[in-house]
Amino acid sequence: MLIDNHAEGEARTTEVPLTLATEHFRGYPTQLDGKSPGDLDYDYNRVSLTGPFQHQSGNYTRYGDVTELVKGIDDRYAIFGSGEEIATEFDASKLPALPAHWKRDYFFYANGYVKDMDWWDASPYTVTQLPFHGMSKYPYPQSEKFPEDADALTYQLDWNDRFDTGEPVRAYRFNYQPLPSSPADDASTCAGAGCATQQAGRP
Repeated sequence: MLIDNHAEGEARTTEVPLTLATEHFRGYPTQLDGKSPGDLDYDYNRVSLTGPFQHQSGNYTRYGDVTELVKGIDDRYAIFGSGEEIATEFDASKLPALPAHWKRDYFFYANGYVKDMDWWDASPYTVTQLPFHGMSKYPYPQSEKFPEDADALTYQLDWNDRFDTGEPVRAYRFNYQPLPSSPADDASTCAGAGCATQQAGRP
């Protein structure tokens, strides 16, 4: 182990604004196992359109531009399932020039929820209950409920209208193939072979 005993260097933080977020089906990238257990990486350009996964039953956010839902922290968020992704673009054109001998690192911050389909999790086979920031715990008690004001209802009706039955998929086998992702793919509703993916991977 190497330890740097030098004085802490100066750091500056600049937020890079989100310009576009698109939800679509991507598939399952090839998993690369490192030398240590749990040391995982992924080859994002070799993707299988099928795999041993299925979706929870319920309403998901429609494919397409979801920038409005993910640009701030609130209870209007994008809901997506296994094999799907939200591709994001950021405007780095106005970042300040680096001083001599400096380097720039990027950190991605996300605020959201993850719901597994493990049998010991709460309601693992349905999209609901939907979590919200004001809940005391999850699953939350009957005395609490997801917001039902006019804005919340509009969000549910206008955005989360993609219903999935949760029925098993047709093919559980991985079939990896080269599917490089490009900015044009990321901005579409179906990345790479995404439109074909929908027919190949889901009933």
